[in-house]
Amino acid sequence: MANPSDPPTVLLLSPSGGLGGGIERYLISVVVALEEAGATVVRIDLRGPDRPFTVGTRIWFAVRAVAAGLRHRQPAAVLVGHPRLLPVARAVVAVARARRAPVLFYGTDIFALSRGAAARLRRGRAFFPVTISSYSAGALSWCGPAPVLPPVLDLDWRATLMAAGTDRGAGRSPSAPARLLTVFRLDEWESKGLPQLLTATAARRTVGDVRLVVAGRGPAPTTLRAAVGRQAGVKLVESPSDRALAGLYAEADLFALCTRTRTRPPYSGEGFGMVLTEAQLAGCPVIGPASGGSRDAYRESVTGRTPVDESAEALERVLVEMLADRDRLSAMGGAAVPAARAATDPDEHRERVAACVLGPAHRPRPKHRPRPEPDARPRPPVSPAGPAGRAAPPAQSTGPRPAGGPTREAVRP
Repeated sequence: MANPSDPPTVLLLSPSGGLGGGIERYLISVVVALEEAGATVVRIDLRGPDRPFTVGTRIWFAVRAVAAGLRHRQPAAVLVGHPRLLPVARAVVAVARARRAPVLFYGTDIFALSRGAAARLRRGRAFFPVTISSYSAGALSWCGPAPVLPPVLDLDWRATLMAAGTDRGAGRSPSAPARLLTVFRLDEWESKGLPQLLTATAARRTVGDVRLVVAGRGPAPTTLRAAVGRQAGVKLVESPSDRALAGLYAEADLFALCTRTRTRPPYSGEGFGMVLTEAQLAGCPVIGPASGGSRDAYRESVTGRTPVDESAEALERVLVEMLADRDRLSAMGGAAVPAARAATDPDEHRERVAACVLGPAHRPRPKHRPRPEPDARPRPPVSPAGPAGRAAPPAQSTGPRPAGGPTREAVRP
């Protein structure tokens, strides 16, 4: 049984650790926020670099998770890192006698949620959905009210982007061709709307001379290389380092994310679109997807624009309007920086995470750690390619966190 004088304990059931990806990045930020708020995080990962997704891996995960629940009775919360972990989470909540069990949803996992799973989520007294945007919260309304916990960036990456933005436009000729950037995992190029973006930028009579840079985690599929190779003025950058990607954001006049929303298999959609925030931190205005949760990531007509639909024609119209007025485009980039900095404030994020996961009854003791200065250039990354366009952490790392990091119940067979 938990001692009221002890720091609150959170059991985190995570779909993976050390593999990279947007969900891991999100969970890292949640772990850091909880630990800085004074909580102890016990993390159990389903998959890892040496644990592929197999029946045996799933059974071993369930055993470790239930054992953690027996060792840590009455935790402050059992945090379910993905809805597909709900069957194991119900067993952990039962043996640990936990009263809070937030279930994290990210986007397309909402489309795949069955009515039976939603009903079980509604009936479970401890369980409640948590998601990353108001759009996703609306999509989850049939499961009950869903608090919104937007993603944030780790502090080093945030500082790198802001530092890159300070050199924005240095030595740039006003008559130079417009530079357009898009960033995503390269194997998702079709669902991320690159075919429509290529069609829109090819309309040079209306859009003008545009240099498009496609960047992201590789390797690039052969089909993507062929599509890029057929069009002049398009550059493919595979697996850039953090510093290189920050430079691409700072060099771009405009950033575009054109994700397509598909509510039937194969599912696709944008729950938030953290790359939109990354671009704005570097002073780059954005174009967001026509549908999905990305409108929470920028301010319409202030720091970015949204096409009326997912067609190449609608995207072309927005490109023409934004690139035709370079002064306004520059003003939007200037407005983007303070807006993105406020949206990614680490102190506010810590408070929101603590309130959502631990609940109002807990008032954890804050743990403070030094933060990098916004204008200071952090150390250059040396790791291989990681999630979206960024470099990944080393295989065994779960990302930046306070000294000691989360406790891991990761006994290997």
